[in-house]
Amino acid sequence: MTDPSIVLPFTETQRTAARRFVSYVFVDMAQLWLTHGWNAAGGHSIERLQADLTPAPLGYRRSMAVARQLFFFAQAWRVTGNAACAERAHALYADLTGRFWDAEHGGWFFSLGDNGAGTGPGADPGKDLYGHAFAIFALSHYASVFRKAEAIDWARRTGEAVKRHLFLPQGWFAQAARRDWSSPDPALEQNPHMHLLEAWLALHAATGDASVLRDAAQLVTLYTDRLHSADGAKVLEHFDAAGRPQQERGQLVQPGHLYEWYWLLHDYAESARRPEYKQIAAPLFDWANARGVDPLHGGIYDQVDTDGQVVSDRKRIWPVTECIKVHAIRAAATADAGAHAALERWIAFMTTRYFTGGGGWHEFLRRDLQPDSDYLPATTPYHVAMAALQVAELFGGTTFLKPAAQP
Repeated sequence: MTDPSIVLPFTETQRTAARRFVSYVFVDMAQLWLTHGWNAAGGHSIERLQADLTPAPLGYRRSMAVARQLFFFAQAWRVTGNAACAERAHALYADLTGRFWDAEHGGWFFSLGDNGAGTGPGADPGKDLYGHAFAIFALSHYASVFRKAEAIDWARRTGEAVKRHLFLPQGWFAQAARRDWSSPDPALEQNPHMHLLEAWLALHAATGDASVLRDAAQLVTLYTDRLHSADGAKVLEHFDAAGRPQQERGQLVQPGHLYEWYWLLHDYAESARRPEYKQIAAPLFDWANARGVDPLHGGIYDQVDTDGQVVSDRKRIWPVTECIKVHAIRAAATADAGAHAALERWIAFMTTRYFTGGGGWHEFLRRDLQPDSDYLPATTPYHVAMAALQVAELFGGTTFLKPAAQP
C-alpha cells in the first residue's frame, strides 16, 4: 500500500511540459505585452489588443485591468529577472496610483478615458468592489516582489475604504456605488467577494497581519452561509438584496468559479491553519469535473445551471487556468500518479488548444474547440500567470523561479 505522505516524482516529460508552460507565460506572453501593451506617448497600459496586436479602440481603461497587469509584470520579473518586466511593473504602479485614485472621495475610479481623462466618453468615476479587490491584490504582490512599503500603505488604504463605504448591514459588500460612495448597490454578487478574499489572502501573505486574516475569515463565512448550494457542491453567482438567489439568474453556475473557490479555500485553510476548509472545498472539485467539463470535446463550459444543464457552451481560457491551479495543489498533496497525469493533461490542453505562439492565445473556443475570438484582453495574463505560478511552485520553485537582484 502506498504511503500517502510520499509524493511520487514527476516524469521528465511532465517536468518539460511544465517548464514550457511557465516559460510561455512569463517569457513569451510578457514579451508580447511589453512590445504591444503600452502607450509610450501617454505613459499608460492598453486595455485590449486586436488580432493584429494593435490597440482596440475601446475608449476606456479600467483600473482593474491596470492592477492585473501590475501583478503580472511584478511576477514576470520575479520569475525571469527580465529588467524590462520590472520597469513595466513600476510604470504600471505609477499609472494606477497617479491617475486612478480619487483624491477627493478616496477609492479607485472604475475607468478613465483611454486618453487619460477622468471625464467624458469612456470615463466612469464610480467605485466597484471588483476593481478595489484587484487593487489590493496587485499592490500586495507588487509590494512583496519589490519590497515597496508604500504599496502596502495603498493596499491598506483601499481596504479601509472598502470596509467603510461598501460593507452593508446585511453582512456583505455592495458591488458598486457612485463616485462619492452614495447609492451602494445592495444586491449580493458572488464574484467580487471571491476576489476580495483573494486580495485579503495576498495582503496577509505580504504582511502577516492577523487582522487581514480575520477579514478573509469573514468572507469565508459568507461563502459557507450563503454563496454555495445546499449540497456544498456548487457556487451560486447572483443574489438579490435579501441574499436570496435571483429569480432569473440565481441558478447559474460558472464551473471555473468552483475550481477558483476550491483553490481559495485551500489557501485560506493553510494561512489560517484550518484544515477543515479543505474538506468543505472537496465537493466543488467533484461537481465541476462531473458537470462542468465537456465529456465529448474536452474543455470547461462557461456556464451551466444547478442541475448541470449547459447554459453557455463557449469555453473561455480562464476556467482552464483555475482547473490547472487545483490540479497542481492536488498533485502536490497526493502520491497518486493519476493526479500528476491529470495535471499534465490540462497543461497540454491549455498549450495546444489555447496558446497560439508568440505569447498569444485564443480567449474563447466554441464547444467543438474551434477558436471563437479575435482579441486579447490585458486582463487574461493574470489568470494564466496564477496557474503558472502554482505549477512552478509544484515543481520545486528553484527550477522555474529564478531570484533576481533588486533593480
